[in-house]
Amino acid sequence: MMSLLHPDEWNKSDVLDFEFFSSVNPFDRGHEGLDDVLDVVESIDEELRPGRISFERGRKRKYSRQLMHDRFPEFRFMEHTFITLECAHVPEAYFRIHGSTDDEGSISSLTLRIIPFAWCCESGKQEERAAGLVSVVRALASRLPLSFGLSHSDTDQILDTDPENPGPPIPPRVERMYWLNVYGPHLVESIGRERVLSTPAFLVEELPHGAVLVLTRPTPVDFASEEARLAQARALVHLRPDLKLEDELATLHRRSLTFTPIPIQFDPDVADILLEEMEFEGLFQQRQVVERYNTYHPPPVSEWLSASQQPGSDVPDVQAAIALYEDTYVRQLLDLLHRGVPSVMDRSPESLPHLDWDSWRTARGWRFPYEKDTRLIPVGAYLGMLLVKELGGKWVPRRNLDEAAVVVGDRAWLPFLRARHHLQGSNAPLDFSLTQFFREARRLRG
Repeated sequence: MMSLLHPDEWNKSDVLDFEFFSSVNPFDRGHEGLDDVLDVVESIDEELRPGRISFERGRKRKYSRQLMHDRFPEFRFMEHTFITLECAHVPEAYFRIHGSTDDEGSISSLTLRIIPFAWCCESGKQEERAAGLVSVVRALASRLPLSFGLSHSDTDQILDTDPENPGPPIPPRVERMYWLNVYGPHLVESIGRERVLSTPAFLVEELPHGAVLVLTRPTPVDFASEEARLAQARALVHLRPDLKLEDELATLHRRSLTFTPIPIQFDPDVADILLEEMEFEGLFQQRQVVERYNTYHPPPVSEWLSASQQPGSDVPDVQAAIALYEDTYVRQLLDLLHRGVPSVMDRSPESLPHLDWDSWRTARGWRFPYEKDTRLIPVGAYLGMLLVKELGGKWVPRRNLDEAAVVVGDRAWLPFLRARHHLQGSNAPLDFSLTQFFREARRLRG
């Protein structure tokens, strides 16, 4: 397998963060402050307007201003107010709104997470959607004094953040430059208002209450391009004269590699498993997965005999043994995995890569482990069932399940033995994948 994904496909797991902070808690003014916030979220692009309200214990109700007023006390806990509003038409996008007032003062935040980042990239709508987000910032700033804000690729932020020390949500100085930046009056005055207003950027605009908006590019779409990285670096070193342009550019260029597709050359027999691994790891680790496994090839399939060498059945009732394999044992697998690997319910070869990857994930400790023997026999039975169902094979049951075979053409395949090898170590589900075993049997059945 060799392919080069389109950048939109390569970057499909990225998220656009949209986060803004204020030193004022609007909910101190009760319904009046609530209405100010709702005015802002209702002013956004129609696709992102709230469609559902999330309550405690996962309860959800259709959004309405009246319901927000009626249920307002349910969002309050001691000095905190938490509101989550799911967007109407963009799956998994939501607003998270928080406000609190205590002895140390007041703070509030409005966050919009747009999943996927591709929403911003839709052809013909990029500038319109970017302008809509900027208008939300203006609407928010007209109602609350903003202390800090940003909008940018979530993955790019992670690449530039120490997971052990992520830093405060409102930094005391400008540490990095995003697609969209808002600096509150305290930060502006510490840098120098004249310097901030002369920042080399696509747009620099004074907002109400003394904040300043700095937009590095017309849209967030090309944040990792050469032009965008140069714009980010120039703006940052302008606000931070202690930094060097060449150093900042080098750092940004290294981050941009994460968003640059590289050829995928996975072995065809395990490519589907590795593509699922890529998707699971996400954009942050995607390049490392491709580089690591582009040169990987599984060992040749060894769990087979010549049909002439396969010993005959030694069980007292052959049909009862086959029924045990294909009914009882396969049913055990479906009961075990119908939620984690729902494709097994189709009993088709297309489920095997998903089954392999689930075994691989579990073996590496990504899921709660189970006893190997709980899975071993059902997996072997399921694999053998597919050899019979899809390739016209014939079971040869044996008391020792490792010797039980399915004869396809001139070869006897040993599905239970393959299942044992498949579950013997952390990387075994890939080295001894069920997918490769089935595909080898299919190739050689003639």
